[in-house]
Amino acid sequence: MAAATEGFARSTQLLPMLSSSASAPSLSSPKDGSRSFSSTQVGTLPRADAPNRRDVANAALPMAASLHVPWKQLQVNVKAGTRSFADRMADRQRDSEVEDAGVFNLTLGSKGKDTFGSSFRKTWSTSKFEGVSPRADDMLKQTEQVQRLFSPAPAPALDVKVKGAAPVVGTPPKSGAKSFKPTARSSLSITKGCRLAQLIESGCIGLVRSSYFEDCMLHNRPVTMRQLIPNSFMWRGDEAVNLWWKHGKCFLMVVSYSWLSRDHPDPNQLHLRKLVRILEEYKKIWNIHEVAVIMDYCSLWQKGARTDTRTSEQKEQFNIGLRELNVAYAHKAITSVKLTEVPSNDPRKYEDRGWTLMEEILCDSKGGDWNRWTFGEFDPDSMQWTDSVVFFMQAKSAKLRPPLTPQKFAIELESRRQRVRQFDLPLFVNEKDNEEVPCLYEDIYVQLIHSTKLSYENADWSDEEALFCLEVIANCDRLERLSLANNRINVKAATEIARLIPSLPSLKYLNLSGNPLCQESQATDLVRLVWSREAKPMRSLIM
Repeated sequence: MAAATEGFARSTQLLPMLSSSASAPSLSSPKDGSRSFSSTQVGTLPRADAPNRRDVANAALPMAASLHVPWKQLQVNVKAGTRSFADRMADRQRDSEVEDAGVFNLTLGSKGKDTFGSSFRKTWSTSKFEGVSPRADDMLKQTEQVQRLFSPAPAPALDVKVKGAAPVVGTPPKSGAKSFKPTARSSLSITKGCRLAQLIESGCIGLVRSSYFEDCMLHNRPVTMRQLIPNSFMWRGDEAVNLWWKHGKCFLMVVSYSWLSRDHPDPNQLHLRKLVRILEEYKKIWNIHEVAVIMDYCSLWQKGARTDTRTSEQKEQFNIGLRELNVAYAHKAITSVKLTEVPSNDPRKYEDRGWTLMEEILCDSKGGDWNRWTFGEFDPDSMQWTDSVVFFMQAKSAKLRPPLTPQKFAIELESRRQRVRQFDLPLFVNEKDNEEVPCLYEDIYVQLIHSTKLSYENADWSDEEALFCLEVIANCDRLERLSLANNRINVKAATEIARLIPSLPSLKYLNLSGNPLCQESQATDLVRLVWSREAKPMRSLIM
């Protein structure tokens, strides 16, 4: 008990000394432009038998120390605002040279007396950058990583044969280099591993960053051909395919539009202003900071306005990329955007062109939802759409074009040709496209009839449009699910549906709800009778 009382009394005597010795250091700014730091040595506790704070300081540090470091000797360079990449690299180079010199003048004491020596040298040793501090080493490594991510991957060598063309070479193959040959098939649903993904990885089809179009808008210049787009605005092929595989339609967009001149598709930035607004709302609705865009003028190697400046490798990559780029319009994991507006003084509208006919049919024929939008005349600077969802809902197509067979597609092309001939205008500016476009459509049509799921809900189809679609469905021997809900299909199309059910052995689900035929007992009884006769599950027939 006596020992406890003595210890309590002793601790009570130490409280004033502990509170006074815990004072914070002081920072003063002398008139010579330097900063001085004066304090007792931190980290040494006062002795219990020290009579006062002065004795405690003397016992901890025999002499008071003050550190004077003039700003000029530290060579501090501070810049306000945003600094360019070249400025940052120049500063790093200067700092590394100073560190290599290794001379740091530190004056100690109130009068600048050097206590620990006039100078000392810091030496750093790293695995890659000699004479660079560890922090600078990390910054250089981060810079290399950023440059690698924002630089497009070099196109590997290609060895692909096109009808009547020589083997394609992406880059001149070195001796012993393994040539690249796309082996995957085209697909309208698969992302990683399909032929389109392989051509993106190889560089035949370039994906443009959305920030490129924003940069063009900011500097008031039209978009340029792929050869003139800086590498920092092009996605690396492997990185883009991985992001496409991860995010699907939220990451990749393809644009259908009208070329407004022979040499440049958008010389007056009519499409550019709309596209920048669309991309802005598109990134908001999916919460993505950067997306990829497929635009033929920017994604394929284009020939110059006067002379063709492309290399032989770029020409071959253009031919391969053109045949597969149109698959993107019908791919359900790619968002398709149609820009249908043209200048009022242009006699050829969006509906009077051959390429746009194929692109429009492919966009409307693909499955999925929230992956096809049509933008006509609208003010890109308007603030009437405060929400991104409302902005895109007003661009939802009220009526879709039904898919056509190659024979019906050729008839539709000829109908447009006759219509524009009245204005003494050609359907295609390039005469070769009159034969090329039907062949391209036929290739994609083969992929469409191999689909296992087709959905054309809210397409606003009458019996006439539905019959066009049923001609295509008759060739879909792998089709498992078909939805034609919420259209204007009546008894005439219902009779054709009943006739097709026996020729579709894989079909297990059929949705016809929301159509006028559901109110006709004759049509519903006929469809149910044929469906049950083919031993298909009745619960999968919805009417």
